[in-house]
Formats: sequence, C-alpha cells, structure tokens
Amino acid sequence: MLLAMTCILISFSQSRAQDKYAGDFLQIPVGARALSMGGAFTAIADDESAFHWNAAGVSLVPDRQVGFMYSAEFGTPGNSLADFYQLGFTYPLKDMTIAVNWVRLSVGDLMHTPDLTNISVAVERAQMVEELYSGAPNYFSDNEDAFVLSLARDNKFTVDWGWLYYKENIEVPIGVNFKIIHQGIGNFGSASGIGVDAGAMLRFSLAEFLLQPALGKISFGASASDLAGTRLAWSTQRTEIVPMHIDGGIAYTQPIPAIRTDATFASDFLIGVRSLPQYGLELTYAKDVSLRVGLDQGAFTTGAGFNWEKKVDVNYSLAINDALGPEHRLSFSLDLDHLMQKDTTGE
Repeated sequence: MLLAMTCILISFSQSRAQDKYAGDFLQIPVGARALSMGGAFTAIADDESAFHWNAAGVSLVPDRQVGFMYSAEFGTPGNSLADFYQLGFTYPLKDMTIAVNWVRLSVGDLMHTPDLTNISVAVERAQMVEELYSGAPNYFSDNEDAFVLSLARDNKFTVDWGWLYYKENIEVPIGVNFKIIHQGIGNFGSASGIGVDAGAMLRFSLAEFLLQPALGKISFGASASDLAGTRLAWSTQRTEIVPMHIDGGIAYTQPIPAIRTDATFASDFLIGVRSLPQYGLELTYAKDVSLRVGLDQGAFTTGAGFNWEKKVDVNYSLAINDALGPEHRLSFSLDLDHLMQKDTTGE
C-alpha cells in the first residue's frame, strides 16, 4: 500500500515546480552507524537515527533512548566548513512508539559580498570592490533546522502456510514523520515549511521460511521522504519545493555462532532515479563491538561501534570525499530503561 501511494504521489509532485537544492540539509545522513555502512540503512533503521532513514524503524527501538550526534562536515571539529547536530528522544508505548528529534546544519563566518555583475563600467566596479575590502568585512551565518515528530508501530503476524504444515512469524513495521523546517540566512531572509515522510518494512526469519536453522533474518524496507513535495515559503516571497524521493533497501543478518558474531549485509537504492546503489557490511561481536565498511554511491566509508551493557552506545564513522576530504561523525545513545534498572536494583 505504501508503494502504491507513493507512486501516485510521484506523478503529482513531478508536475509541480521543484528546486533541486531546496532543503538539501535534510539529506545529510544522521547517525554514525548508518553512515559507516555507506548509508545502506533503509531496511535496518533500528536505532536512534531511524526517523531519518525509515520512519517505520522507530518502532524497532526497544527502550526509551536519548540520542545525540555531531558531525564536522568536511573538516575537523573546530575547523570544518559546517557543523551538523542531531538530538532526539524515543519513547515506546504499548501500541506505538513516539520519537522527537531536532537536526541542525550551521554554517558560520560567511562573508557578504554584493553582486557586482550588474555594474558594466569597469572603473565603477573596481571602486566598489576597493570600498568593500577597505572596511570591516560583513559576516553572516546560515542555520537550517528541522523538528521531527515520528509515530510508528511494529505489526506482528503469524502466517499459516497450511499446505506446508508450518507457520511463519513476520513483522510489518510502519511509521510516519511530521516535520517542521526552518532556514535562516543572516538578515537576508528566512523560510519555513511542513513536511511528511512515510515508511514501511517487512521482516522475517529465513530459518523459519526455508526450514534451515543455520540461516538468519531478512528485511525489506521502503521510505518516501517529503510526500508530494514539501513547500518552503521564504520571507522574500520566494517559494521552493523540496522534491520527494523514495528509497528502497534490503538487509540480511547471518549469525556465526562459532565466533559469536553477527554479519549484516545491506543495500539501498533510489526508486525511480538512476544512481549508484549503497552497500554496507557490519560485523558485531558478542552484541557489543562492531566493525563496519560501506560504499556510498562509490565513496568509501568505515567505522566502529561499542555498546556498554545495553546502557550506552557509541559509534564513529569516517567517510572519504575526494573533493572535500574526510568527514568524521560521532554519535551516542543512552538507554534510559537499562540505566534506571541499575539504579533501582542497586547493582
């Protein structure tokens, strides 16, 4: 149903004027774990970054969690072209899971230079340039924010394959994001808009389906961002449309009991758009230590993660960009239920 709905919305949104780079900060990956796997996360999305990759995955976060991420975009902390932040809280209820997240892209120390292309007289143009650089430069900042409310539910079913004389347990998580977007460029103007995302997954055990105990679990995912296009209204009377895009993904987790390791292979791809797919591999030892590598449309990514007693999860990623250099990312999450359990038991 989700795919049918989003395909109808594609044809509608493509008939409207859209701006290629409108709301582009919304496409910056959230979560060091996902980035280190090349962004192949649509069919996984089971941590604090799930709202960004697939709203349905919010329902897979088992406990109350607080997540934080910082990324030095194209540079090192304190010496980057931009800073990217995420802060969120996930709260599972009886019948659904709610998550609230804030993301911000901040670019500072941008020097204001007036448009000189409309001055045809060379002497006047030279004089204006001289006046510009003879005084104190005028700097401004660009801040782009999104506040995201996620609602998700993990639907669990048992399918009775009567003619095969066995039953299969399947999961169909679904979810939706409601987001408020705000952008401000110094004193030159600001924009705001409201957008909606939707996602779904299908998860089941291949061990049960194929009656092969050695096999693992497989997951399929689809996520539609900015349904029908998100309208951004600028204070300068300009209107931009954030184009909708649909991501598909598949992931498979294979347990390797002999070395207490789980290996997860994942791939993402854009639906209806020609582009290179994304690939990721994660090796997790004893549920605590993870090593990851990936290809994000041909760009190499890598990273590692550590989980301490299900209380604190720390992840680091490194993405290599040929044009702008390395991109470092660090994310944390605190499992409040397990932390409070320690306090109440006195352990």
